[in-house]
Amino acid sequence: MNVGDFDGDGNLDVIINGNDWGTEVSVGRYDALNGLMLKGDGHGNFRPLSILESGIYIPGNGKALAGLKGNKGNYLLAAGQNRGPLKIFKLNRSVSFESLLPGDVSADLTYKNGISRKIEFYWGSSFLSQSGRFLITDENIKSVIITNNKGEKRKL
Repeated sequence: MNVGDFDGDGNLDVIINGNDWGTEVSVGRYDALNGLMLKGDGHGNFRPLSILESGIYIPGNGKALAGLKGNKGNYLLAAGQNRGPLKIFKLNRSVSFESLLPGDVSADLTYKNGISRKIEFYWGSSFLSQSGRFLITDENIKSVIITNNKGEKRKL
């Protein structure tokens, strides 16, 4: 899974890469998901989007999902499939990337609409995949305060 504000509405969304074909022979494979985006409403509720709405289509034996910075400054989502093609999805909106220092552990974001959110940074946070260590910002964010592992804060 990968969590972020993929549609730019200020609410967290979830993208899932699933299926598991490595189960016991007597059980059969878990094969009912072609990738999925869940659109968040900011109140803990999520609505599944169709493949046409989200553009996410990962039909194979999904094993990994990682957020990356593209060479043209765009946000990419790489979806790995066991013995299948690597699928790359590009976010269709402009974002900025803020570089993180090795000791950075979290960021407090304040949006122009008054919403605030805390994001934690990890050195690996998913099954068989690791997203790049960066913070994505856009024009909806009013301020960013990053905290490091010593409790020191800096404002971007």
